[in-house]
Amino acid sequence: MKRADKAVEKFVGGYNCSQAVLSAYCDLYGIDELTAFKLAEGFGLGMGGYKDECGAVTGMFMVLGLENSDGEMGKGTSKQSTYAKVKECGEAFKEELGTFMCGELLRKERDMKAAATPEELAASNGKNLICIKCVEAAAKLLDEKLGEK
Repeated sequence: MKRADKAVEKFVGGYNCSQAVLSAYCDLYGIDELTAFKLAEGFGLGMGGYKDECGAVTGMFMVLGLENSDGEMGKGTSKQSTYAKVKECGEAFKEELGTFMCGELLRKERDMKAAATPEELAASNGKNLICIKCVEAAAKLLDEKLGEK
């Protein structure tokens, strides 16, 4: 199973968007799933319900930091390259979905539900279709960036 599929499965199964993305990759960085789950909990629904930056995007950014940081605390030697990777993936997400602001994304939900098949609605397990798409998009960008890890 690809990690993007794993992230969507976690989201549909009850994780928030940020938890689903981070948890799908945490094993690559020596982080147990419970820690990843707890760490990302406050970032769902656009930063704790503020509907600001999409939680799937924040989960993606956390994974990029884990992947790119050299861990040299106090030196900041990898910050600029991490910021560049975050910006690149953030822009790719915006290009695909039009924005990475949760409130703006959620406004697309009604149209998505109207266009969805009964099978798609059943598979969503009551979750917002746009959120599923966001989790999938963020994780696919990570899959592309990280390769076959």
